[in-house]
Amino acid sequence: MKLIKALCVVAFGFAAAAPSRAASPASAPADFEARLNGRPLELHDFPQGAFGLFEAAGAAEVEIRTGFDVRWVNVRPRSAGVTPAIGGDHHGVRFRAAGTVPLTVEFNGDLSRVVHLFPYAPERDAPGPGTPHVRYFGPGLHEAGLIELGDGETLYLAPGSWVKGNVRSIGTRGAAICGRGILDGSVVGGPGAAGVVGPGSNGLRNMVYLEGTEGARIEGITIFNCHGAWTVYMTGTTGTRVDGVRILNPSVNYGDDGIDIVSSSHVLVENIFVRTNDDCVVVKNLGDVDTHDITVRRAVLWNMPTGGNGLEIGFETRNRPIHGVRFEDIDIIHVERGSAISIHNGDAAAVEDVAFDDIRVEDARRKLIDFAVVYAQYGADRPATDEENSRRLDRGGAWDGLLSYTPEEKPERARFRGHIRDVRVTNLHVVEGALPYSVLAGFDREHAVENVVIEGLQYLGRPIRSAAEAGFSIENAVIEFR
Repeated sequence: MKLIKALCVVAFGFAAAAPSRAASPASAPADFEARLNGRPLELHDFPQGAFGLFEAAGAAEVEIRTGFDVRWVNVRPRSAGVTPAIGGDHHGVRFRAAGTVPLTVEFNGDLSRVVHLFPYAPERDAPGPGTPHVRYFGPGLHEAGLIELGDGETLYLAPGSWVKGNVRSIGTRGAAICGRGILDGSVVGGPGAAGVVGPGSNGLRNMVYLEGTEGARIEGITIFNCHGAWTVYMTGTTGTRVDGVRILNPSVNYGDDGIDIVSSSHVLVENIFVRTNDDCVVVKNLGDVDTHDITVRRAVLWNMPTGGNGLEIGFETRNRPIHGVRFEDIDIIHVERGSAISIHNGDAAAVEDVAFDDIRVEDARRKLIDFAVVYAQYGADRPATDEENSRRLDRGGAWDGLLSYTPEEKPERARFRGHIRDVRVTNLHVVEGALPYSVLAGFDREHAVENVVIEGLQYLGRPIRSAAEAGFSIENAVIEFR
């Protein structure tokens, strides 16, 4: 079911929806209070606002009271069809909604203090304390630290649980992380945790690290406060399923990717929310293996201003192909730094057979589409020293991480460049805000962006059928509008 259908049905009678009351180490926000169907809903404070979790057993009436004057309210994603009503005293807002799509409530056009609401579906067959092969965390605050999962083990975070720690599973089959609780990264890191990303990190700073796993599952939990590392990092996995996960990272650090699908195949990611500084969902190939059969669908994304993109493939693509990647039915509510959808091939691989379908963009500040074959600081042929990387870095250009080279060096750099081809962008709709520019750029004629089809592109409901009308910069690229 598409997101636009998930919340647009509004009822005038309300089923009971039980708020989730975690023993939060975060204080209650001073500027927000919330009620759900007339009962208090616990909100957790964080630097950019507040967030709350609740079981959505049916249509719900939400009321948020504010400590400041309110004259305008946006509820995102727009496809949810939620219509807010501001109270007569201008210190509150009410709206009705149904379903489990995560909602973001913005006041007076100010993104610095918002309210995120994370409704979740009722659980079925939830394990209890003492269930074999289950690491169970009940309601309340837990100082867990690093949790290692073995073959067939399940980590269960019950509704109302707040678990400070992170999870790692290496070389296992059937490991699972599930529940409706919160996994908090505020204590993650420390001695021995050097190496933020890549193989050297060993998962010590990632919130969830899967390496070489088969059939792993991550379902229903909220991941909060990852800082300085990729949040969910899967590498060399097969058959991974991520469903109903919410990621909320208040850190302003660069490198806080949301979900990194690295050298992994047969992956399904769906029904997610990601707000983070850097790529929200990204496919990479650091392990240099054939990477394929990846689907990301029914997502709500917010890319914060430090770096990254909404939906990304790259920059680390290495030599073996990345293909069979699908991004479907996605709301991008804010992209404050990079591009809404992007492919950055920084290595020699072929990135091909990629589809972006039914993507709705509400606020993209810089770029809409960005497909490029580049020489960048993340590639295998980057300079050997940090000093040389820094000297060559193109600061303020169209791409973060782009490295300069002389005309005499270009043939050598071309030896390590790959291809982007057979990409289809269907029903990409900019539904609000300005129309950003787009870039399609091959490295040269032999390492081009080829056979890109854009069909059904719209800006504020108006069809766009040419590169000039869409604001495209094109070099060494072949594109067709339909």
